[in-house]
Amino acid sequence: MDKLSFKDKMDIMEAICTIIVSVMAIWGTVVAWENGFWHKLKHIADHVHAQIEMEEKSGASNAISAIVDEIKKEK
Repeated sequence: MDKLSFKDKMDIMEAICTIIVSVMAIWGTVVAWENGFWHKLKHIADHVHAQIEMEEKSGASNAISAIVDEIKKEK
């Protein structure tokens, strides 16, 4: 019988560990889905996006106000 070399044994162990890590990642994703993690994450992203939009609008509003004030001063 052929004996496995050290490299062959390490390749087999690497394959087994890769399978275990993949299964754990899938399992973790399913558990996160069941607990509503993705919904919570989307809610946070939407909230941050709304805040950024408000800041941009107020910044644009302030810039427009500054331009209007300059024009009024010139007259």
